[in-house]
Amino acid sequence: MARRRVDVRREEILDAAVAEVTKRGFAQTRVGDVANALGVSTALVFYHFDSKERLLAAALDHAVGRDLDRLATAVDRPGTDTERLRRILSLYAPQGAAPGWTLWVDAWAEALRNPELRAHCRTLDRRWTDAIAATIASGVENGTFRCTDPESAARRITSLMDGLSVQATVHRRLSRAQLKTWTYEYAAVQLAVDPEALL
Repeated sequence: MARRRVDVRREEILDAAVAEVTKRGFAQTRVGDVANALGVSTALVFYHFDSKERLLAAALDHAVGRDLDRLATAVDRPGTDTERLRRILSLYAPQGAAPGWTLWVDAWAEALRNPELRAHCRTLDRRWTDAIAATIASGVENGTFRCTDPESAARRITSLMDGLSVQATVHRRLSRAQLKTWTYEYAAVQLAVDPEALL
């Protein structure tokens, strides 16, 4: 394959890295795989990202960027706190073929050995938890929800969803409908509301 010009943009490298990680997994993706996919030298990739660990962490950020954009839109849209929470939980759950969740599960496994990726996973996870906690706190303030610790409630809800999503996407032992029902029933208990209000 002929080498391309050296002005390959950072975003092109990230697109290629996401594609390679999706195909090979984080642990098996080499910088050379990304360079070969683009037809450039590994030195050019290292010019933009000074280590494989930084490249993979940036690829994860890049892959979930659209999800975070959708999260921001869901939070900013007008509506009640109940509607906002329902939108956020719906976005958090696996969608379609769940390529984003496949990347997340793979990233968690690799993060056990990759401190750079672990830090990025933690930061991205925090964005979702903060959005849920802020929505719960707003609902508590206006009397929609009853909850003494919105932060802990948000962490419990996302932890449950993480586990259920692994069951749905990896083990395939849980339907998406069941995941949604169990999540909303659990959230309703945490917030002292009727589950029908969330469903």
